[in-house]
Amino acid sequence: MFKNPILLLTYKRPETTKIIIDKIISIKPKKLYVFQDGPKKNFKEFDCLKHQETSNIILKIKKKCKSTKILFYSFKKNIGQRYIANKILNIVFKKEKEIIFLEDDTYPDRSFFTYCSLMLKKFENHKIIYHISGCNQFYGLYKKRIGKENFFLSKYPQLWGWATWKKKWKKYYNPKIQDWEKNKKHFLDKCIDSKGEYRFFNYYIPKNSKGSHIGWDVPWIYKLILNEKKTLVPNINLIKNLGYNYSPEGKGAKKFRNLKIGSLKKDQFKYKKIIHNIEYDNFLRDSFYHRKNFVKIVKNKLIKIIKTFSGHS
Repeated sequence: MFKNPILLLTYKRPETTKIIIDKIISIKPKKLYVFQDGPKKNFKEFDCLKHQETSNIILKIKKKCKSTKILFYSFKKNIGQRYIANKILNIVFKKEKEIIFLEDDTYPDRSFFTYCSLMLKKFENHKIIYHISGCNQFYGLYKKRIGKENFFLSKYPQLWGWATWKKKWKKYYNPKIQDWEKNKKHFLDKCIDSKGEYRFFNYYIPKNSKGSHIGWDVPWIYKLILNEKKTLVPNINLIKNLGYNYSPEGKGAKKFRNLKIGSLKKDQFKYKKIIHNIEYDNFLRDSFYHRKNFVKIVKNKLIKIIKTFSGHS
């Protein structure tokens, strides 16, 4: 029996919810928390049907499953993306000291669970490692390792299949960024490595602090980078995102829609030392954590429009 508690956050994707619950149950975890956010007020009939179908699938699996204790929380009202992680982890961390976190579009390789379990135990009291990621997007994109180490540290927490500890999450996480003005200068001067990254964080963090950006992940990313805490990453990708094929919700980069997934073998859990992989950080920064210059964006759009009309003249 797998002893570490696992959390699955779902909404209205019945197909992927079933696929991922079946995968989780296959390792026979002792306890599985399943959370379903409530329906939005502007739901159309199709959305209502998918939401209810998702709920029915979870209840059916819960009734049949004897090997795992499934705790199902279905919210009547919509919590929303900004507050949902805080809401559900407050519930989980009343009983647990650590959690493995999956969503209804993040499909894990079986070795992901072993990896999280071992690393949660190994780095529980580590002063730098605050986040364990199962997703290596470089490997997923190119199907090759980046560096020689089996595991390495990254500046950026990745949220496609991850794990953390109660004490570390509670120390820093707040869904509302309330200290941006206080930390803005230090963060942008000392924690940022490029103009594009500067524009990215100087756009999304103020939007979050003002309540206009709804993502729950930005406050966690901001706090870990601000306090120089690191994410542990395997040198093989252990997570595939299924959401792009079933009712996509996010705006993820197109090139990451079909990540290749690998598996960690027994001998690959060994390591001598864990170093910060700057090359991987540069890859993530250039792929995600950057924002183009607004003037250049407008200029490029104008060029495209001119070329389009020129071609028809």
